[in-house]
Amino acid sequence: MSSTSTRASGPGLVLGRIGGAPVVIAPSSVLLGALIAATWFPAVNRSMNGYTLLQVLGVVLAAVLGVVVSVFLHELAHGLSGTALGRWPTRYELYLWGGRTSFRPLSAQEGWRPWKDVVTSLSGPAVNLALWLVGRWLETSVWMPYPLYILVWALTWVNLALTVFNVLPALPLDGGHALAALIEQVTGKARTGQRVAAWGGLLVVAGIAWMWLLRPLLLLGRRPDGFSLILALMVAWPLAQTSWTLLGLGRGSRAAAGLDLRTLARAARVVPATAPLAQVRQVLGQGVGVVVVVDGSQLLGTIDAVGLAELGGVEESVAQAGAVCTVLPPAAV
Repeated sequence: MSSTSTRASGPGLVLGRIGGAPVVIAPSSVLLGALIAATWFPAVNRSMNGYTLLQVLGVVLAAVLGVVVSVFLHELAHGLSGTALGRWPTRYELYLWGGRTSFRPLSAQEGWRPWKDVVTSLSGPAVNLALWLVGRWLETSVWMPYPLYILVWALTWVNLALTVFNVLPALPLDGGHALAALIEQVTGKARTGQRVAAWGGLLVVAGIAWMWLLRPLLLLGRRPDGFSLILALMVAWPLAQTSWTLLGLGRGSRAAAGLDLRTLARAARVVPATAPLAQVRQVLGQGVGVVVVVDGSQLLGTIDAVGLAELGGVEESVAQAGAVCTVLPPAAV
């Protein structure tokens, strides 16, 4: 799905490498593949009436593998287009229902422009569209044994679904990345592009909820089937989460957005551990909020005005900062 990520995700099974970038399939794909196979089997079995169970299973498993290949070609298109435009992929990840192509970070001097993100993002769905067109041509122009025809038919429509789904204007989908980059190219404002794509994501989530949950209940008078609900949740959750975060719709996000950390900042000054407390008091008297005590390259602790006052009648010309500072825990360093 995403073609502009600069970080790699979790572990997985490495299938191979392309240009040094590992091709990784997520462990969850095995479970999802089994779920898809179990869902497709009844329909394929009915369609292939008269064929053996082994032949039916072969078509179902080949279709699941075909989905993996379709997703891989989608992600490979992201990587190749990014490479052609000057940004090299570092990792390809396959999730069966989608994928992620991670690219190396770019410096400001490398001249990467938003329109290149548009091209890179849309190259993946373009490959799925091409696969759909090839599949339609095979269906109508080439004679095939019936089991092979069923396989081609299924993968043809899977690629159409991948095309339509990935061009939806929602982050982290390719369409959302392309929309955000296009707006940035036109306006010069990356944040505006992200917010527009985030609102698009919420609209897509609303559409998913209507199509797979509310429409069956309200218009068709039936309960949604379990597989559709699971699939809708798997699709809608990352879209909603990404949009919610980018728009800062949670109370915590709004509070954080309104917090100016500059009002909480205090000036700091570094002194050696051997500095007398008299020097520390002098530094604090110059408007410094906290004194940081170091011993060579090691950070020992801090002293502020409150801590200095709590020392009482210590001889400040003799006592050293390293002996009385508040020690920082290792996690704070």
